[in-house]
Amino acid sequence: MTMDGSAPAVESMHLIASLFALLPIPVAVADKNGGIVLSNSCFAEVFPTYVHAPDLSQRELHSQGHGVFELHTLPLNNQGFEIIYGTNVSVQRLLGQQLEQLEKMAAIGRVVKGIAQELNNPLADVLEYVPIVEQCSMDSTARSIVDVVFTNAERAGHMVQNVLVLAGTAESQHVPFDLNEIVRNVAMQRAARNAASTMEITVDLDSNLPRTLGYPSQIEQVISSLLSHAEDAIAGSAGGGSIQIHTGRRAGRVMVQIADNGQSRDSVRIFTPGSSGVGLNICAEIAKDHGGDLYAWSANGNGSMFTLELPVFGQESVRTSSSVSLGQLLQNKSVMVVDDEIQISELIYDVLSRHGANVQVSSSSLDACERLAEKQYDLIICDQLMPGLSGENLYRLLKSEEPARSPLFLFMTGAAITPQARQFYAQAGVQYLRKPFRIQDLVESVEGLLSRNLLPGS
Repeated sequence: MTMDGSAPAVESMHLIASLFALLPIPVAVADKNGGIVLSNSCFAEVFPTYVHAPDLSQRELHSQGHGVFELHTLPLNNQGFEIIYGTNVSVQRLLGQQLEQLEKMAAIGRVVKGIAQELNNPLADVLEYVPIVEQCSMDSTARSIVDVVFTNAERAGHMVQNVLVLAGTAESQHVPFDLNEIVRNVAMQRAARNAASTMEITVDLDSNLPRTLGYPSQIEQVISSLLSHAEDAIAGSAGGGSIQIHTGRRAGRVMVQIADNGQSRDSVRIFTPGSSGVGLNICAEIAKDHGGDLYAWSANGNGSMFTLELPVFGQESVRTSSSVSLGQLLQNKSVMVVDDEIQISELIYDVLSRHGANVQVSSSSLDACERLAEKQYDLIICDQLMPGLSGENLYRLLKSEEPARSPLFLFMTGAAITPQARQFYAQAGVQYLRKPFRIQDLVESVEGLLSRNLLPGS
């Protein structure tokens, strides 16, 4: 260093050379013919094979083990020398690819959501009419065919609801369901799939098992995944295998146990993410969301056992012999059904008429208004999205005209439950029934509505 504070030329050149060499981006100097005359260590590491400047028409180059680089040039002097440097754009390109993939998935999701919504009403017709057909006289062959139709229509309905829930156009509703029925259906499907193997599946169902509360299709996925894991364990062991499925009740809960004699698994780490069906970690989360538990036990070299426990549906433990049947509740009650889908109206008419109700059917809200002006009804079952005057507006109209007349309302809807609709249901204190629904769903909704509004001594 000189006395006036300026650095000697040699020291300055050494400093510049050090800075150039230590730059964390690839930098090189090329002559007018494109030959690399100088490069830093980063350039030599990223582009070790280049003795001439890269083809700048591409602008982007992929370096094995280093990523994607975007190349830039700057003129260095009037002799045609240029500075070439690259910036790593791997993250930006990866994000771009992910965004493109997300856009494709979103487009597919919109198509699938549209298909699911279109399938909703035809499935509702099947699910509503099959139980009526089952009440007709038929031979065993025809009855077994009807059972298959109903089971598969119900599965398809659950799949449609899953799609709508994932798409955010429907909410996941917890409903009472029979765990035995789900276990039986899943076991039959898995047995049919493994018909060619020597694997044996035995099912032992508790005939007095109470219902549980939850989302049936999610529990079906859990049980199917547990069976899939058991099958994989058996496939990896020598000799034939067997799976035992047992349902029962323990400590105020319903449970299903699935045991196999395949390869034992590490019960400590068994709930880590897997690739077979729904991962066991997700199964455990679903069980917790339902107020239950999922745990595993493995014996050394002697298979594993999974136990899924779910809470008993509250009403099951409080049912008494003095409860009022739907026939008694509906006897001589006047019911108005308002729906522009004639198949659904006819179904509700058939079901409620058989239980003693006097049912009138209207295919439009305007026609319903005229009839409601002439006669007072005990219960109105109305589609939420009627053309012209909606079900919500029909309800408000009746309340505004004659507040003293307060018939019970049960809304039906196959569309998404919007925040506005949910707020209306809560403020008005009315119930709704999602389409497609089974006859059992209709009966339970009407029974619950009438029971809660049954006056003492009536």
